Amino acid sequence: MMTMPPACDKSGFDKNDRRTPNPVYLVRSSLFFGILCLAVAIGARGVCLAGGPTPGQQPLAPDGEMRISPEDRCPVCAMLPIRYPRFAAAIELQEGPTYYFCSPGCMLNAWLHPDIFLGATAVQLKRPVVLTYLSGEALDARHVFWVSGSDVIGPMGPALVPLKDPTHLEAFRRRHGAKHVFRLDELNHANWETLTGKRPPRP
Repeated sequence: MMTMPPACDKSGFDKNDRRTPNPVYLVRSSLFFGILCLAVAIGARGVCLAGGPTPGQQPLAPDGEMRISPEDRCPVCAMLPIRYPRFAAAIELQEGPTYYFCSPGCMLNAWLHPDIFLGATAVQLKRPVVLTYLSGEALDARHVFWVSGSDVIGPMGPALVPLKDPTHLEAFRRRHGAKHVFRLDELNHANWETLTGKRPPRP
């Protein structure tokens, strides 16, 4: 007499099989998945196991040249600065390590909130470096003109644009517009959203 196969649903599993999963298997699977997620999170944020963000593999050159490695990640958004050579920026700390950023906006965020993004204090900040938009020169971000509200789009959306001098500023405004122009020492926690058009970070 021919026996009929068990009734199966569309997935091919026996609908009458009511066995419970092996609890040891469930624990092992959950543990493996948790470790995998933690590893991905650490890799995506560039966080070292000791805590805090990981600085760039190479420091800034004395002349301000950025020496970005393929593994370096922006400590604000976790993107790879080496993919955005026109917008990359950096912050050098007093002790020597350098953090590289995908955009001037991320750099400004870390400069104003080093405790959140760099695990550092304001007195540890030594030098912020940006590439000026029209000339591509690596300059101290405290000595350039900053523009927000232009039509320039960077890695993180509408860009905060650094410009070398008043001549470059006027040329840029004619081509791209500008809602706000400011210097770095004018930017603070209170006017961050007004000047940059971006929401302040949450601790």
